[in-house]
Amino acid sequence: MDRKPFAYGTVLKIQREYSLPDIRRSLSQIKELGMNTVVIWPAVFWWEDRTLPSYPFHTGQEILKMAEELGLQIIMELAGQITSLEYAPDFRMKEEYFCVDPNGNRPNLGAMPFDCLNYNHPEVKTLISRHYEEAALAYRDFPALYGYDIWNETMFSSYDSYTLDVFREWLRNKYGSIGKLNDVWDRCYTDWKQVHFTNWLWASVMPMVDYNQFKKENVGMLLKEWAAAVKAVDPTRPVIADNIGSGLVNDWAYDRPQDDRNVAENVDEFGISLYPKVTPPGMGPALRWEVLAATRSCSKTGRFWISELQSHHQALFNPGSLVHPHELRWWNWEAIMNGAKGILYWKWHPFPKGLQTFGRGLVDSRGDLTPRAEEARRIADVLKSKAAAFEACMPVRPKAAILYDKLNHDFTKAFTMNYRSYLSTSIYTDSIAGLYQALWDNQVEADFVTPSDVGDDRLGSYRVLFVTNQLTVDDSLAAALIRYAENGGTIVWDGKCGEIDDNGLLHAALPGGPLNDVLGLRLHDVDIEGLQLHAASHGQAAAGFRIAGHYERKLLSLEKPDVEVLFAYEDGWPGITHTPVGQGRFLMIGTFLWLGYQQHQDEGVKAFAGGLADRFGLRGCRSESDLLKVTVMQSEISWIVCAFNYSEQPVESWVELPLEWESGNEGEPASYCITDLNKNLEQIAEKRKGTLRFPCRLEARDVSVWSVERR
Repeated sequence: MDRKPFAYGTVLKIQREYSLPDIRRSLSQIKELGMNTVVIWPAVFWWEDRTLPSYPFHTGQEILKMAEELGLQIIMELAGQITSLEYAPDFRMKEEYFCVDPNGNRPNLGAMPFDCLNYNHPEVKTLISRHYEEAALAYRDFPALYGYDIWNETMFSSYDSYTLDVFREWLRNKYGSIGKLNDVWDRCYTDWKQVHFTNWLWASVMPMVDYNQFKKENVGMLLKEWAAAVKAVDPTRPVIADNIGSGLVNDWAYDRPQDDRNVAENVDEFGISLYPKVTPPGMGPALRWEVLAATRSCSKTGRFWISELQSHHQALFNPGSLVHPHELRWWNWEAIMNGAKGILYWKWHPFPKGLQTFGRGLVDSRGDLTPRAEEARRIADVLKSKAAAFEACMPVRPKAAILYDKLNHDFTKAFTMNYRSYLSTSIYTDSIAGLYQALWDNQVEADFVTPSDVGDDRLGSYRVLFVTNQLTVDDSLAAALIRYAENGGTIVWDGKCGEIDDNGLLHAALPGGPLNDVLGLRLHDVDIEGLQLHAASHGQAAAGFRIAGHYERKLLSLEKPDVEVLFAYEDGWPGITHTPVGQGRFLMIGTFLWLGYQQHQDEGVKAFAGGLADRFGLRGCRSESDLLKVTVMQSEISWIVCAFNYSEQPVESWVELPLEWESGNEGEPASYCITDLNKNLEQIAEKRKGTLRFPCRLEARDVSVWSVERR
């Protein structure tokens, strides 16, 4: 695989007040800090003197010349969030270019920093493609150019006539005939032109589900067009697009819409913006790891960009979002150990004007380095100390996977949206978050997979597949899940279980729909009382082992003799059952277990997740102390190991690495060289029964990074 040095740098937003000497000073500081990559935004400079050569790209070309002299690589950001500084300057803008809300009006974005244009409008399409072609033509011959960010923080939703035409065509391709659409939507159309945007969900939720599916795919359609415009002029440089966080995790961003895989599949390289402290108390460690694991899982290569990493507080009156140096240390190494190929701080300078004045910045208002910049320098030093290892090593694949189904996400939204005054609309993503937290609390990492991964039998190396609140199960998904279990996989399922098919039609056989015969269970009803579970086995019951159920419970009976009850409710109804299937099994949890853990971390639920980790060997590298989070990347000959101390106290412990990761090597190597990269000191290691152990001492809120090499 072709490797490039780890990209480490920052976004340099070019203000019209900056002179070329100002810009050179900033680029020189960035280089001296140990960074090698700079994003330039905007990439077009309408305020330039119109008599300059190559107007309005003269400043950009001068920046590329400076970067080549300094040894920096440049990403030109063609679409950020102020379209008037990009492809739609005010002198070209028309009112009709704005997108339209469901009431037919221009959306009320208040003081948001971006315009929301209708990307399906033919004239807007022309503006964008022309801008991209002209920018690529202006910059393609400069060696310092790495590539183009063609859509920063994707977002688009419109209810205009142009988008309606695209939606109708999408529906035609999906359903084939107006009669099929009528059957699914429960409507009486006679022509496709009669189909409009609608949230009439009483008869069927599919109008809303289909529109939300379409919105995500529409972003991919647009990305494909924009990428083609650049590639027509500069076919060799990569095009990049990025989301805010992960659509698998950030339910608040549901309406943007964000479909990470769709974005990743339509560009060369995929990234995210990561802002862990927008509002107090910010994202906890497990949630940050979940975002990064989801992003890695959606990337085509397992590599991704942190296209924007929070560098400091947001604005003048938001001190709760300020960033401490130790937080930058956490966030950087979390991203690196989850497979980031590059990290770019947002941004170099604090904002000198506008809504976020005094916000962000690795340097202060005078342009001098801050303690956060010094922390960034230390991280750069470690990256350079073992550059080849950081280029070659990839995260070790976890032994557990979590199913994420964007269609199921849309269904959950549709079924809860009209009752949001008293029902949560984020039950699905909250359930996933609780599940990830329970695994993370037990030193278990997990990947995210989709129904297509399951259907294509790409789950072979995962010992356990976790499925949570999966409403929709069709014949193809059911068959794929059964194959996975028959081949030795374990499926752990909680909450909703296959109540509907992919058209929103209720299954008669529940739980599971087409899985029902295999599960050997029958659903009689649901209840909201008596949710506590106790172990059915005498050993655990005698110890008083209890699990807190949550939200509802299924009242199930056993329909097959080989179904075993592992946990039951106080009134005797089965709570957690085991159904053998081939060489594997289904473990069915008849309550919203992980949703409950997301809301209150019950010790019984944590212990249950830990029991699963022990039974199925889900832990990889680990620490003897629960206060440390340990993770590893590997190549054919080396490892990078990180330990994180998120506590307020120093921690001493041992780190254990299973030598089973040495694939392709017969027997144990004679010795290992373990180097603490923060201190540049070698350490002693012990080999014990297939593991490598070495001591670790971390100060409060610290990170240790080691290189482990085979000798």
